[in-house]
Amino acid sequence: MSKSFYKKIIVAINGSQSSIHAAMYAIMMAKSYNLALKVVYVVDTATIKYLTMNKFFITEEKEEFEKKLKIDGEHYLNSIEMLSVSKGIKIEKELRCGGIFNEILKVSEEFNSDLIILGCNESKSSKNDVHRFVLSSDQNEILSNSKCPVLIMQKQNIEEEFKIF
Repeated sequence: MSKSFYKKIIVAINGSQSSIHAAMYAIMMAKSYNLALKVVYVVDTATIKYLTMNKFFITEEKEEFEKKLKIDGEHYLNSIEMLSVSKGIKIEKELRCGGIFNEILKVSEEFNSDLIILGCNESKSSKNDVHRFVLSSDQNEILSNSKCPVLIMQKQNIEEEFKIF
C-alpha cells in the first residue's frame, strides 16, 4: 500500500451518474490508501424555502417534497454503502439539510477532510459533437471556498474499473 497525502476524504452525492462515479472513485482511493471516507447527501432546503416563499410550492407541497428528497438521499447513501462494503471499505454517511455548498463545506470542516471529491457533468454540444464538462453553481462555490483541495472527478470507464478493483 502506498502512502497518501490524504487521510480523510469526503464525496458529495446527489444521485446523478457523475456523483455515483465520484463515489466509486472515492471508494477505490479509500481502499488503495487506507483513507477514512465520508459520503454526504444534501437535501437542498434552501432552494425549497425560496420556491415556497415565491409561491411555487404551498407549505404542504414543500413538506412532501422535502420528505421525498430525504428518502431519496437515504436510498443513495445506502447504495453507496453497499458499493463500499462490496470492496471491503467501511464508510461514514451523512444526510444534511440546507444549502448544498454551505453544507458540503461545513461537513468538510467538521470531518477535517483533506480532500473533497465531486462528480462532473458532461454536456454534449450538437455543434461539432464537442464534449464540455460543466460545473454547477454549487460545485463552483465549493471549489472557490473550500479550505482543502477539491477533485472534480470525470473518468471514463469507472464502472468497469470498479468491478475489477
